[in-house]
Amino acid sequence: MRFITSISLGAVALSLLATVASAGSNGLDGGSIKGLFPGYFEAKVQGYRVQFTGFGNGTLKGEAYGHQDQGYWSIKDNSLCVSWKEWTKGKTKCGAISQASGWYVASNTTGEILRFRRAMVAQQ
Repeated sequence: MRFITSISLGAVALSLLATVASAGSNGLDGGSIKGLFPGYFEAKVQGYRVQFTGFGNGTLKGEAYGHQDQGYWSIKDNSLCVSWKEWTKGKTKCGAISQASGWYVASNTTGEILRFRRAMVAQQ
């Protein structure tokens, strides 16, 4: 049970971006972030691998080690905002996205919290 809880907490970081600072000059603008969807992504979150699909209609589906969740994505200013039913308990988290070495990266003032990349285009 403790392992599942750890995985769930790691996946909560996939909430993409609580307290994310400005990404600087290589940050994506709102239009570029919106252009990521629909898409299927793999992510690295606190050492865990997470897969998620972002659909063009603003919905999300994710899986981490057999645990699944559903949520929503949107753009506010130049930030990606997401909420997950379980992983964020329905709370919306927003943050800036930048790119580095083929990954999209979310970082806060203490460093990187999430990296994700496209695995394949989602089929709707």
